[in-house]
Amino acid sequence: MPEIKSDKRYKWVMLALLAFTYFLMHATRQIFNASLPDIKASLPGTSDAQWGFTRTAFLFAYGLAVPLAGIAADMLRRKWVVVAGALLFSASVLGTGFVGGFAGMLVMYGLMNGIGQCMIPASASSLIAQYHQETRSTALSIYQTGLYFGIIAASALAGWLGSVSADGWRYAFWGFGAIGVAWTFALAFLLRDTPPLVGRRESGGEGESRASFREAALAMVSKPTAVLLTFAFGMLVFGSNCFRTFLPLFMRQGRELGGFALSPASAAMHSVVWFYIGSFLGIAAGARLSDRLAHRFPAIRINMLWIGMAISAPTMAAMVYMPSLWLCCLMTFVFGVGGGLFDCSLYSGLFEVVAPRYRASAMGVYLCGAFLVGCPATAVLGYVGEHFSYQHGIALFGGVYAIGAVAVLAARLFFFRKDRVS
Repeated sequence: MPEIKSDKRYKWVMLALLAFTYFLMHATRQIFNASLPDIKASLPGTSDAQWGFTRTAFLFAYGLAVPLAGIAADMLRRKWVVVAGALLFSASVLGTGFVGGFAGMLVMYGLMNGIGQCMIPASASSLIAQYHQETRSTALSIYQTGLYFGIIAASALAGWLGSVSADGWRYAFWGFGAIGVAWTFALAFLLRDTPPLVGRRESGGEGESRASFREAALAMVSKPTAVLLTFAFGMLVFGSNCFRTFLPLFMRQGRELGGFALSPASAAMHSVVWFYIGSFLGIAAGARLSDRLAHRFPAIRINMLWIGMAISAPTMAAMVYMPSLWLCCLMTFVFGVGGGLFDCSLYSGLFEVVAPRYRASAMGVYLCGAFLVGCPATAVLGYVGEHFSYQHGIALFGGVYAIGAVAVLAARLFFFRKDRVS
């Protein structure tokens, strides 16, 4: 294999391939969120709590299986782990378009989709970190923007299809599922068959054996910074899934937004587009600043995490109490800026305290902990919204961002200096 540091062209080609895969992952997640009112109408006899539980099942399956994906990323060829995950989640999304009830949605969209998607991040982020040395924050941030564009594209398509047909949500699942299956073959041909990290250092040299998953888990647990970052990430998963799943429904109801309800297409777009415009600006500025200042200020990436969550906490609560739509969208935009600042260091912040040989398995632990912490969110908010108010529920759960900010700040002040890997 050519030396990784000198392979300047392929590292960007690989990043583009993985970023588009990430785009498809989050586009297919958002189809469910944007189409939820239409799915409920098409499959009667179900409750908001049940549909919230479908999303919880996805997060639970993802969180429970992702450590195995981290082990696979260390032991197997990471290209084929990514390809297998892409094929599984794309096939499950395609199949979701054919389901006829809640049980089918739970299995196809919740469980199979969650297992397929969990196979990708550990291998993808490990490959990106391996190929991008001086541009790590920028590269991982570009990868993360696939999430933003995927959610915006899926929201626009699902909202439009919901406006033109009662079963329009099925076409959205069929379309993105078919694209994902086709893209899997492109990945199989275009990604390089990078060897597993056995007997190799991440920089391409020899002499460091692969760490076991047990070693990686112990390395994570022994670093208070890593534990607190995992908890904070769980708070973000909890809050962001509440926001993504139920804000479109809240905007359609429109009881508090000046007394008017938005159309399916408008609700799908307004609930995400302003957030992700803000997120794109936040992640772009945060990544460039982090890469430029990392040598002079080693804690810059950790600081980005708690600052982002501190911005997100009050704005998530405020956006559902604004007296007009444009003020709601403004708060959503600022909320997105905070999310982007967090996302720019989502992985690179963890890598500051985890040695290279542990990274893929540590990513499995990181994602597992975060998704298991955050998985009850949508089921709980579905119950709260159905029996009380989505407005108060979304605002209340914005407080989890404040808890996450405190956890990261504690890591920065008390543990980071000792835990940092040079």
